[in-house]
Amino acid sequence: MILFLDLEMNTWKGNVGELNSEIIEIGAVLMDDELRIVDTFSELVRPTHQTKLSPYCLRLTGIDRKKLFRSLPLKDVLVDLEHWLDDYENIDSVYSWNESDYRQLIKECSVKKISSPFIPFLENSYADFQKVFGMEFDWPTCGLSDAMKVFNIAHSGKAHRALNDAMDLARLYKKMKKTKRDNRRFQLIKEQAELKKIERLNPVLKLMQRVRSGKESSAEQDVKVRDAVLNAFKTDITKTLKKYKVREIVAVCPELKDWLLVLEGMLTELEDESAGESDAVGGLDSRAVNQ
Repeated sequence: MILFLDLEMNTWKGNVGELNSEIIEIGAVLMDDELRIVDTFSELVRPTHQTKLSPYCLRLTGIDRKKLFRSLPLKDVLVDLEHWLDDYENIDSVYSWNESDYRQLIKECSVKKISSPFIPFLENSYADFQKVFGMEFDWPTCGLSDAMKVFNIAHSGKAHRALNDAMDLARLYKKMKKTKRDNRRFQLIKEQAELKKIERLNPVLKLMQRVRSGKESSAEQDVKVRDAVLNAFKTDITKTLKKYKVREIVAVCPELKDWLLVLEGMLTELEDESAGESDAVGGLDSRAVNQ
């Protein structure tokens, strides 16, 4: 048996005591060894550490505030989860998408001094499915939504609700396992993932593709592309480099190494007060030709 787990959290700016986020929903899916979904679990969790919900949390999840504060606290919801699981010995692995849910549950139980047999079981059985997917597709930064698109899987329901996300993770796991039985088909999917990965790591390329697909004349397109470079290039690329770091991008996408040299020179010129925007664009053109 495999357990797929997802948490929704209320997160706020700055620390309030030892926590800066708190679990407000737990969703879980049980799958048997034949890849059949056999049961599901879903409960809201009443926050006790920070009772003010952030507008972002409410907007993202769509959770009803009144229902949330009529629900049980984490300690009691974990008891319900344990009763639902019934027999831990039948479960081989617990998966979530990235380690944030795992770390949150461990930390929150520690801060709130909650003793639950689920915690040691989780520590011994947990695996990060984002890492599993990332190793298979050489894409460690991939999000669950993009991973599902690679396999043409539609969302089970509203994203950022715990049971829906746990169900989507289970369906992704099942599709990956079944597709790997056909090596030719799996290689085609890996090629699609590679294209999507490059697009995700290059937001300026994506913007330019939108411009090129428009109805404007070639001259008008050239103006828009030039404007995109001047107005969006620095912001987008700086964000990308800060988020992923150059080493990560090269590790994930070695073919972008030469272009990263272009980007580095471009950013240097844009940050140089003595260099005008036209000089920077010219620098990009010349570097691109020489790479």
